[in-house]
This record gives sequence, structure tokens and C-alpha cells, in this order.
Amino acid sequence: MYLNHVPALVWGQNIVCFLAMCLIYWIVVTYKFDFFSGSKHKTILLSLAMCLILLTFLNPGMEGVHRWISIGIIRLNIAMIVLPIIMIRIGQLVQTKELGLGSIAAIGTVFMLLLQSDASQLAGFAIPMMILIGSQTKSKRLRLFILSVFSVCTILSWVYLDNLPPVNHVEGIVSMVADIGFLWLIMAMVSLAILPIPFLLFPPENAGLISRCIGVYYLIILVATVPGNFPVPLMGYGLSPIIGYFISLIWYMRSRYANQVYR
Repeated sequence: MYLNHVPALVWGQNIVCFLAMCLIYWIVVTYKFDFFSGSKHKTILLSLAMCLILLTFLNPGMEGVHRWISIGIIRLNIAMIVLPIIMIRIGQLVQTKELGLGSIAAIGTVFMLLLQSDASQLAGFAIPMMILIGSQTKSKRLRLFILSVFSVCTILSWVYLDNLPPVNHVEGIVSMVADIGFLWLIMAMVSLAILPIPFLLFPPENAGLISRCIGVYYLIILVATVPGNFPVPLMGYGLSPIIGYFISLIWYMRSRYANQVYR
């Protein structure tokens, strides 16, 4: 971004956010703060995360697209922050025999993402949820219902894509890197490919399914940037992908090295 003359106020936010999240990550992992355990915490955190998505509809939006909450000069893409939390919570609910509540939360989230008009986040959330709920339920009707509804919503979101123009330092960041040089492009692609690898290939022993679902989520939103104008996680401008990924990483490290499953 610097080499392409993007204002320092823009890319500086990414650096400050990254350093802040590194500090939070170190504190949480080192001092073993746990935001993901406890039956009461499950429902409260899940409800708060879903309410934040609802709040985006109070924002005026752009051309009918409601993905953001603005705080001063900072605009946050809420789905990129809270979807990892929602997936973790639904995974814990489903695996502790609270399949009904988990399914309702998943359905509600899918419909909100459809109304937001965010095909990338919808596909990234719906497909892992189909895998998660489908693998845990014994009800063929529920499995078929989830598969049908989530598939239709995902297809509709891609058929009726928003008309928002791409921003060079957000959706077009890979092209900006390619303009600098081929070696930089290779390094960029490798760094992006690394993001889902821990969740997919080295999942926590007692939370393997949830971890792989998070990995699939990141894989999908990365692939979605090829055919569509969607933010490139962590590389382009945007605080939300940084916050969301660190939330996932904190859960991953706490789960991987915990003595027991978070329940």
C-alpha cells in the first residue's frame, strides 16, 4: 500500500490493529483468559455476536449493502469479526447435544448474511455449517432442510451480487502487489494460503470438527476474492479481518493446549 501511495492514515490503521491484536493474543494465551468456556457464556456470546450483525442494518449502508458499523473514521465489517465466534459457539452447542439451538442460530445468521448481501461471508459460513450440523444430527429431515436452505441462500447471494466497485487497497490489493513484482506476488499468495492451514491440518485434538470448519471458512473467503470483489483477508486494508482472524487464532491456541475441551 505504501509503494502505491495509499495514505499512511489508511495502512497505518492495519499496523496498529495488528500490533494491538498481537498484544491481546499474548495476554490471553499467556495468562489463560478464557472467553469460550462455560454454558452461560455460550449463549450470551452467541447472542451478542448475532446482535452485532443485526446492528449493521441500522447503518445507512452503500447501494443497499449493509455490512458495516462505523465508529468515527473506522468502519468495521462486522461479519468478518463475529462469524468465527458464531461458528465456534454453534459448534460447541451442536457437540453438547444442543442441536436445536445451534441450528436456529445458524439459520438466523445465514438469513442475515443474505439480507446484508455478502456472498463471500455467506458462502464461507453456510458451507461449514452444513458440514457441522449435517455430521452431528441423526435426523435426515434436518440434514436435508439445512442443506437445501443454505444451498439456496448461497446460490441466491452469488446470483444477485452487489454492484459495489472494488477498492484498490482492499479488494484489489493482490493486483497492486503483482504490479510491484512477480516475487512479491508469490510471497503474497503463499502468505494467504497459510491462513487456513493450522485449522485444517493441525486441529486441536478435542475440537477437530470446529477447527476444520473455521479453516474451510477462511479457505472459502480467500477463494471468493478471485471471482468476486471481496476484501482480501489481512493483506488489504481493513481492521475486521485482522480482529476476526486473531479471535480464531486465540480460540485455536487455547483449545490446542488446554487440558480439556471448552464446554
